[in-house]
Amino acid sequence: MELSEVTYDDPDDESGEAAMRTYARRACELTGMDPEYGVPALATIALRESASNHPRWRVNTNDSNAHGPVVADGHPQNCSRGATQCIPPTFAAYHQEGTATTPYDVVACMCATINYVRARYGVNQSGSNFAERVQQADPDRPPKGY
Repeated sequence: MELSEVTYDDPDDESGEAAMRTYARRACELTGMDPEYGVPALATIALRESASNHPRWRVNTNDSNAHGPVVADGHPQNCSRGATQCIPPTFAAYHQEGTATTPYDVVACMCATINYVRARYGVNQSGSNFAERVQQADPDRPPKGY
């Protein structure tokens, strides 16, 4: 997907750990990842990155990515967004066909995250090495951006 196709509407998806697990299960279905590995990894990332999609933390305007032209949601284009905090260029590059075009959509954001960690960190198809390869996805290690 092209960066120009990314939209910035927030569907106001649910927040909280139970909701993140439900959305993660759907993202695993769409990307072919085993939910046994993908669900806990994605739920951990969402907890650490956005307090499990809490409305206050759906966009990060304070980190090094927070630059670029202001877009439709009123924030700089490269701000991290959504439950797993994808920046729009990464979201576009790893977008899962058939999902929403906004990183605020939890399933679309999680799918892009799965596709990204597979390419960037060598997470395998099943996801059995997800937490091993991506520290931010491992609840037994301290948080670390990904």
